Amino acid sequence: MSRSKRCPPAVLLTVAVVMALFIVPGCSWFGGDRESSGKQAPQEQERLTCPLCGSDVSDSSVIDRRPVAVKVENDPAARPQSGLDRAGVVYEEITEGGITRFIAIYLCRDADPVGPIRSARPADTDIIYPYDALFCHCGGAPHTLSMIKQSKIADFDEFVGYDAYWRFRDRRAPHNLYAGTAQLRQAGDTIYPFEGEVDAAFEFMEQGEMDKMAADRAEEIERAGAEPTGEPGGYEPLITVVNNVYIPYTGVCKVQYAYDAATGKFPRYVAGQPHTDLTTGGQLSVDTVIVQYVTVSPSGIVDVHGVDSPNLGVVGSGRAQVFMMGQLIDANWEKVSRGWHTRYLDNSGNEIKLKPGSVWIQLVPVTDQVSID
Repeated sequence: MSRSKRCPPAVLLTVAVVMALFIVPGCSWFGGDRESSGKQAPQEQERLTCPLCGSDVSDSSVIDRRPVAVKVENDPAARPQSGLDRAGVVYEEITEGGITRFIAIYLCRDADPVGPIRSARPADTDIIYPYDALFCHCGGAPHTLSMIKQSKIADFDEFVGYDAYWRFRDRRAPHNLYAGTAQLRQAGDTIYPFEGEVDAAFEFMEQGEMDKMAADRAEEIERAGAEPTGEPGGYEPLITVVNNVYIPYTGVCKVQYAYDAATGKFPRYVAGQPHTDLTTGGQLSVDTVIVQYVTVSPSGIVDVHGVDSPNLGVVGSGRAQVFMMGQLIDANWEKVSRGWHTRYLDNSGNEIKLKPGSVWIQLVPVTDQVSID
């Protein structure tokens, strides 16, 4: 037998009347009229951030489009370049003769112009693939171009998208090929329609975490000045404070980052001079610098002078260093396969959260060592 009981009709009627008092507009429990304010609680607007660099964005359309990856030259004759300051992520890699080149990746901010644009190199497919980016370059060696074609990357070099590229008369070829990322994306979409979603390349800190890092740095500097050094019982740093980072590329490409505590960024120097942008005249300044130590081996691909174009081992794992907020975090990197983004892990195996903003990844041979002070 069921243990539930039905309510008497009188009770049901009473309940119905009470409910009606709440439902009818302007009625209250006490029978008095209550004026409705007509105001609704403000809805919290969803925060939009760039999947590549973690910066806040106001327009959702810029995070739903295809990234554009541009191969930018770094020969002294190519400096100052244009548009590197607008990139969310930049890779610097060694090419033949020790001269470096950049892969600049754009999503939430466009650059007009960007360049000088030069040819692709063997490691580019492994670097660009997980970004699903439109790869914009000026040709390459036959074997490199074959690798790009086989990888199914959205290849949009000068000879495919020639209408989107132009040459500056103020510079001599081959240091004068430029383009605008918005035009490249628009033209590229006619060949490679983008219907996917941009994956987050990194994890990023919240404001509270950045405030803590800044406070930790200030406290460490204060401790270093107050406590005695030497053994026994000497000063032992809790974090590694960094003022300067020196990347030992060949002389004309040697890099220095000098931390600016006022901005929380690392202004960049190349060959002992401020690295500036041709369009703005301003010095390049970076939020997070990652040094990724990689194996370097002959690729068998030679240039017109017979010099081998080195192959960089960017798939696998190795040692890394992460510089942000004036600090060094020792790390390890891992990239399971071409299709995976590289993860940067601390000594406990946790993925390191980066400071929102520009990320520059320095691919450095394992035989070299970055120095700091």
